[in-house]
Amino acid sequence: MNHMARPLRIEYEGAVYHIISRGNRGEHIFAEDQDKEYFIETLQNAAEKYKIDLYAFCIMGNHYHLLLTAPQGELAKAMHYIGSAYGSFLRRQKGWIGHVFAGRYKSLCVEKEGYLLELSRYIHLNPVMAGLAEKPEGYKWSSYGYYTGKKEEPEWLNTDWLLAEYGKDRKAAWKKYREFVEAGVEKPSEYPKEDIIGQAILGSKEFTKKVIKRIKSGRKTDEITAKRRYEGRIDPEEIRDTICRYYRVKEIRNIDITEERRGRLMFIFLSKKETSAFNREIAEMTGGISPSGVTHQYKRILKRLREDRRFVKEWERESKSIMSMIKGRPQ
Repeated sequence: MNHMARPLRIEYEGAVYHIISRGNRGEHIFAEDQDKEYFIETLQNAAEKYKIDLYAFCIMGNHYHLLLTAPQGELAKAMHYIGSAYGSFLRRQKGWIGHVFAGRYKSLCVEKEGYLLELSRYIHLNPVMAGLAEKPEGYKWSSYGYYTGKKEEPEWLNTDWLLAEYGKDRKAAWKKYREFVEAGVEKPSEYPKEDIIGQAILGSKEFTKKVIKRIKSGRKTDEITAKRRYEGRIDPEEIRDTICRYYRVKEIRNIDITEERRGRLMFIFLSKKETSAFNREIAEMTGGISPSGVTHQYKRILKRLREDRRFVKEWERESKSIMSMIKGRPQ
């Protein structure tokens, strides 16, 4: 695979993912217990709404880990929901401005056999390795307690795969899993980095071949969208958040306030010009506008740029400033 700046998004029914998402600029987005509690509620909602099989989670101060399957291929929607629901919560509760999470989440497509257990251990030991707890059960904000019988398992978490690994007896399985994880406290196991292919797939050579073959053969429209996006240089989310910072507004949905209206038009203009986003996506992010309305607004801006010299000067200055803020971002 040729090396690109961003790892390929792999989506197919039943794929297992290890997902990591970090706070923007490494900031502590889960500073307090109530933040973590709200995030767990958001996870539950996402799991129920998008029929996600969530195997394990751990919420740290400035990032979180998930291990999950999206049986109906709704991973992107679920992740978008989690990001925007939690982002709205921080903006409401703490007056947070701009992007909460640092760009795109990292997702590794994982081979279940031979890797799921190891990754769940890695995730559950995260707080121990970070010095937040001496033992994994001493940390409240992970799924570990459900795997050792200390907490009653909620419906939205799937610990059943444990039984497949450790036999039919639930109590014996809890005990074996606990021993397996605690062995990692004494002798920490490294993340199996050497088995990662193209920053996107974690598994055996056979598994990797199968996944790549699937990508090549299963060219559904969604995957072409993902490919277009992947080859696109900039995310519309990043443009939106930079515009909010630039015009000092919290959102671009309200058209009564001059700055927000300006930001909204700038968002449509730059998304059309700089990203491979579809009108439908731009419309959803702007709110109160149809996909054809996006084209209409874009054409109006282009017409004004041809006819109004004073407008051109200001518009170019602003759009260049916004783009330089984005392009000057740390990669």
